[in-house]
Amino acid sequence: MDNLKAKLKNGGLVIGTMISEIRNPNLAYMLVQSGFDFFIIDNEHGAYSPETVSNMIAAARGAGISVIVRIPEIRREAIMKPLDSGAAGLLVPMVNTADQAQEIMTYAKYPPMGNRGVALSRAHSAYGRPNAAEYLDQANRATFIAVQAESPQAIENLESIASTPGVDSIFVGPADLSVSMGIPGQITHPKEMEAIAKVIDVCAQHHVIPGIHMSNVETLKDWIGKGMRFVSFSSDVDLLARAGEESLIQLREGL
Repeated sequence: MDNLKAKLKNGGLVIGTMISEIRNPNLAYMLVQSGFDFFIIDNEHGAYSPETVSNMIAAARGAGISVIVRIPEIRREAIMKPLDSGAAGLLVPMVNTADQAQEIMTYAKYPPMGNRGVALSRAHSAYGRPNAAEYLDQANRATFIAVQAESPQAIENLESIASTPGVDSIFVGPADLSVSMGIPGQITHPKEMEAIAKVIDVCAQHHVIPGIHMSNVETLKDWIGKGMRFVSFSSDVDLLARAGEESLIQLREGL
């Protein structure tokens, strides 16, 4: 089982970041040096080709860091390709119903859980020749599937989504959630905080991992304290810009 999923199953906290612009596969080694547990390749808002995603996953596997790929939509090819390339799992945006969650499993899981196409001697198996029956079962257990709750409809359907076999995590997208609730950008608004708290409560009831993405350290620490365990902090763009800005401010203040 991938280290990320194993750590979460044992009650641990994992912290990653979102990558949407940088394409150099060696970024994986930099993130390991920084102490991140995983990173998310954002193919919803980013513009990565399948080849680039595959190259970045290969480097990450060599560096010993887990990769989650955020796909653009629920579609067979979008789901299968990153998994065949060896991604630890997927982050799926705008999942509003249990039917959508089940459709994801159809493409992400091998029979009997789903109907994922079988190509065993690929990057995900390190080009080995595994026993088919054993490997399909192992892959189904190891593949991490997180679905995003980003709308009032998703919040309303949390119970049925969390009950869908194969859903490992319900992940809050605070920005989109705030927009869909009519309070754009107000991620500390009482309505938003109530919705996020409901995600944590429902996940606890169904033994599903609650997750969230945020760039504010103090706000994120607060949600970790309330039970968030699959945590994405900031992004390649924000970390680069923030580090540069803070360093230049300090440099110019000293002149």
